[in-house]
Amino acid sequence: MQIKNVGFFSLLPLFMVILLDVMGVVLVMPVLTPLILQVNSGSILPMDTPLLWRDFLYGFSLALYPLFMFFSTPILGDLSDKFGRKSILLFCLCGSGVSCLVSAVGVIYKSLLIVMVGRAIAGLAAGTQPIASAAIIDVSNIQTKTKYLGWVVLVSSVGIIIGPLLGGLTAEKNLISWFGYETPFILAGILSFLNAVYLSYCFHEMPPTKNAIAVKISKGFILFLSAFSERKFRLLSFTYTSFVLAWSLYFQAISWFFMENYQYSAGKIGIFTGYIGVIFMFATTVVARFAVKCFSDDMKTFLFFVALMAMSNLASALVSSEVAQWLWTIFNATSDVICYTVTLSLFSNLAGKESQGWIMGVAGSLGAITWTVGGLIAGPLGYLNIRVPLVTAGILCIISFLLMQVYRQNLHSDA
Repeated sequence: MQIKNVGFFSLLPLFMVILLDVMGVVLVMPVLTPLILQVNSGSILPMDTPLLWRDFLYGFSLALYPLFMFFSTPILGDLSDKFGRKSILLFCLCGSGVSCLVSAVGVIYKSLLIVMVGRAIAGLAAGTQPIASAAIIDVSNIQTKTKYLGWVVLVSSVGIIIGPLLGGLTAEKNLISWFGYETPFILAGILSFLNAVYLSYCFHEMPPTKNAIAVKISKGFILFLSAFSERKFRLLSFTYTSFVLAWSLYFQAISWFFMENYQYSAGKIGIFTGYIGVIFMFATTVVARFAVKCFSDDMKTFLFFVALMAMSNLASALVSSEVAQWLWTIFNATSDVICYTVTLSLFSNLAGKESQGWIMGVAGSLGAITWTVGGLIAGPLGYLNIRVPLVTAGILCIISFLLMQVYRQNLHSDA
């Protein structure tokens, strides 16, 4: 039985969960880049740390969150089905709060190892967004589900804007003397604990199902392998992985690029990353609707935007103008949003109605492991030259374009 007449304010605790989850993902970006890569007294590493080792540790730090998320998210989803959404959400919020405070301690004591432990804990507690979305669906009916999920997208976009701004600006000592690189983590940790208290008192969930659910630690691997073991998903999975890896390389390298070429501080990096969030919101609410009207099918839409994404990445690698970089980011980020939406739709179309949750889990596992790989290779590629990750991203988009062409031709030949 579903709850009737559920409005925005009744779901506000869940939207706050989603907001903080998204903020936590992007909050670290403006801080982590100068914290590890800047060769000065503000760096968490000794000034004589070799550049190759510094670049590798930067990429590894970025990879920890999606790596642990890859293992934990499917398990937390199953546990929420078994024990209820609220209890697992409270666990995730408290885990997120602990992870932020651990990272703050690492920054204060200049221990990258402790910061990495904090990022790993954050990844383990990163199941809040899908569980909160499931809780929203639990209290939805056919008429309200689309509207509520639209709110999820909007709240996520707001988180992408606020997170980096919060992370960058609260790390700037020039604004307030007691600000530092640890401040964003402390603030995010406090917000997570406050949100846990708010959720515990204000959210009333649907009772959990009584069905026995087998929780498998290997579920992330099972979902990941399913994408390539089943023939009808294989080519689309490679297509999806290629462009997601391209975006992960761009997103993880561009703040480094700005710091190295234009001497951006954490605050400026935060503003730029928040700017990407604004583009995401505009692309989701405006461009996506326009694209649906302009193109006759999802595959044509993907081909156009992944080609635009390839051009944008290669242009970013070649141009020197700071203004041009900001402009090319509009095309790059917009294309990523459209390509992501389209590929999820294509995955959904391939799966039956009874397998929609499973196929979204497959896509989530693919995304998590791809972001992990992106983090691991971004550092070494950047060591060769900071433009190399951007060129690589452009090449990956071209590969994704070609794979989609083959996929499209195969579908037409099978028909």
